[in-house]
Amino acid sequence: MIPRGPFALPLAGNLPWFLRDKVGFLTRSAAAYGDVVKLHLGEPTYLLTRAEDIQHVLVDNAVNYDKSWRLTSERGKRLSGRGLQTSAGATHLRQRRLLQPEFHRRSIETFLPIVLDRTRRRLSGWNDGQRLDLAAEMESLSLSTIIGALFGPGYLDPALEEALTVRRRYIEYVYGSLLPYPEAWPLPLVRRYRAAMRYIDAVIRREIREPASPHGFAARLAAIAHPDGSRMTEDQVRDEILSLTSTGYETVGEALAWTLYLLARHPEVEARVRAELAEVLGERTPSPEGLSRLTYGRQVLNESMRLYPPTWIFVRMALGKDTLPSGAPVEAGRKLYVSQYVVHRHPRYFSEPDRFDPDRFTPQAIAARPRFSYFPFGGGPRLCIGEHFAVLEMQAVLSQVLPAFRFELSGDAVTPRPTITLRPNGGVPAVARRRAG
Repeated sequence: MIPRGPFALPLAGNLPWFLRDKVGFLTRSAAAYGDVVKLHLGEPTYLLTRAEDIQHVLVDNAVNYDKSWRLTSERGKRLSGRGLQTSAGATHLRQRRLLQPEFHRRSIETFLPIVLDRTRRRLSGWNDGQRLDLAAEMESLSLSTIIGALFGPGYLDPALEEALTVRRRYIEYVYGSLLPYPEAWPLPLVRRYRAAMRYIDAVIRREIREPASPHGFAARLAAIAHPDGSRMTEDQVRDEILSLTSTGYETVGEALAWTLYLLARHPEVEARVRAELAEVLGERTPSPEGLSRLTYGRQVLNESMRLYPPTWIFVRMALGKDTLPSGAPVEAGRKLYVSQYVVHRHPRYFSEPDRFDPDRFTPQAIAARPRFSYFPFGGGPRLCIGEHFAVLEMQAVLSQVLPAFRFELSGDAVTPRPTITLRPNGGVPAVARRRAG
């Protein structure tokens, strides 16, 4: 099967349409051109839309496909460190095996009190009738939570939160810029980023050497050892912590914002979630076991991440020649796009794909679909190592927010803005209404 694709201009290829509306262009291309779509985005690129092909690339023949050079190159490592996020091959495998025990479900559950404490602090600052941007609120809450998890439950540092926010804006600027060498331009954001990184680096190194809490992620990462007894260097620990300061909060904050947005638009679904919370948790402090019994709440989160997956696309590079299960040949060096947004909304797997319906994620419905028709956390050797933490945090936050507040949305429907992650364009403006009792 020879992949086909949309009309491409000389030199510019499909870039004008892609840059104007990334998710719309990819979704329309997938609908028009089948399993594997050939795109011209600076270089020939294949967009995969069939679950079997995606499983082949991510799992069955994952050894032949690696992350994009934008992450694994020296430039990518300067931006994101030399940790698990940017490592490849045997280095990635060794580092993942070292870190995996710290991300085991039982280990992660020890951070639940921090999530609950930071959420209650946030809610205590909301008033009845207050206008909020739910996207900004959830991002700030998630950032505060990951800082508490890294450095200890009592660790509060607004300057660090601001520095990490500047770093996020800078990374979006670098990856989204059409300028040559965007990091070299003397822009205010570039200068702020350099100052922010000096502060971030100083905090992380101080916490590695003299941790504020022996139970924080930073102290735990510094203490773990390989089977041969060797430990990570300070630079390696620093890079892993730096990765967590971005991957550990951005996607969680966005998933929570999208979920609150969808629940505000579907009060009948919100009522079912609240009823389940009352039945399962009542007035008790949520425990990991209690949260795990919130089956409908988990369906709601899954459906939210189907419609608005925070990680909406990633890239794989073919190291050698291959043939996909759909029959498409893949040349060595070929770039592949795997888009959660496109596959999650494909009518092949989800009827009326733009409709919000948490019952798509009953056990029976899940069993009826291919495994990689839904993959918000990726899959295979590079499955998101923080999946358990993300789910625990989202369930815990919703268990506190929904019984206390409902939200009246302001303005028109919110549209997604695909940058590095899938952000609500213009935020999620809403009015908070405190519930009686």
